[in-house]
Amino acid sequence: MAPLLSLCMIVKNEAHQLRRCLQSVRLWVDEIVVVDTGSTDGTIAIAREFTPHVYSVVWQADFAAARNASLAYATGQWIFYIDADEELVVTDPHWRDQLTAEGAGAINQWSLLRREQAGDRNWSDFWNVRLGRRFADLHFVGALHEQLSYRDRAAVVGELRGVYLIHHNQPSQEEFLAKMRDRNIPILEKMVQQGDRRLSNLVCLADHYAACGDRDRAHAWYEQALEQIAPAVEQGILPRETAWLRHLLFWVSYRAFETKDYETAQSYLSYGLRFFDRYPPLLYVAGLLIFELGLHRGALPYFHRCLDLFEQGTYDRAEPFDRQWMTTQPAYSLGYTYMTLQERDRAIAYFQKTLEFNPDYPPAQMYLQQLQGS
Repeated sequence: MAPLLSLCMIVKNEAHQLRRCLQSVRLWVDEIVVVDTGSTDGTIAIAREFTPHVYSVVWQADFAAARNASLAYATGQWIFYIDADEELVVTDPHWRDQLTAEGAGAINQWSLLRREQAGDRNWSDFWNVRLGRRFADLHFVGALHEQLSYRDRAAVVGELRGVYLIHHNQPSQEEFLAKMRDRNIPILEKMVQQGDRRLSNLVCLADHYAACGDRDRAHAWYEQALEQIAPAVEQGILPRETAWLRHLLFWVSYRAFETKDYETAQSYLSYGLRFFDRYPPLLYVAGLLIFELGLHRGALPYFHRCLDLFEQGTYDRAEPFDRQWMTTQPAYSLGYTYMTLQERDRAIAYFQKTLEFNPDYPPAQMYLQQLQGS
């Protein structure tokens, strides 16, 4: 009988972190397959400490191709993939029982929560598909940000409990941006040129250029993404692809708000919150817009909602976003709104809460000092 769970990895020059990753998973998988794409450090030697199934392929600037090579060596009923900069954390030692549970027979993919290690990138946790039932048509698609897919069947995804991933950030911001600029952007642009104009690719290109400081190119890609969803927005329906749609709607509504194009901001916010009413960045911009229109008390529920979603842990986890939109920013905006409404005690309370999230937030420090000194 085939083993239950095969771990499939692709690696390159990961000697500094591969051992941590493999130590975290070795007790929970039945087979480890590692495909190296050209390491020049001790990566291969470390991999061989954990498995005899270590192979090498030529890197083709295509992550799906490399991962598909790893699938060819796997024998498990389920495929689990993880990256060397991630670590598996188990909170329920019986988590694997979900893979064989009688009621889960229709599920052919599982997602895990992925959490960011504390660092300079303050992203929220989010669900990410990492396991696929090993049918003959299972394969990876996408040269970058590759995903598990089937050729002959629809994906039925469950949420795996009792286990999650920690993503350890890159050693430096410079290295992080260098990968965006020198590796990711060329791959994404080639994908789009070859006809892969998925919304996620357009938005990721825009984000990458924005992170690298090229605002003009970022804006151009965001506009192409907006053109792609325009028919769905006009009809008031969701487009076929929703990956990174939340983020795109946040970008366009926030940009419209900043340029005082309130009609556009209101249009996209109304559309977005119809489908994504637990996505804090959209709720926060809605509060800003209502405040700016002079309806100060009407803005309060939106800011409160952001904090409530954070405190209750019920925010939208379909894609990551900056946690400040459900912590520091709504807390500060509540303080400022209550100050505007001349409710001093509530204003003080929320400026203090702001500083609990970010002790060095200057506007909250300034207004808190003024209110406590008055």
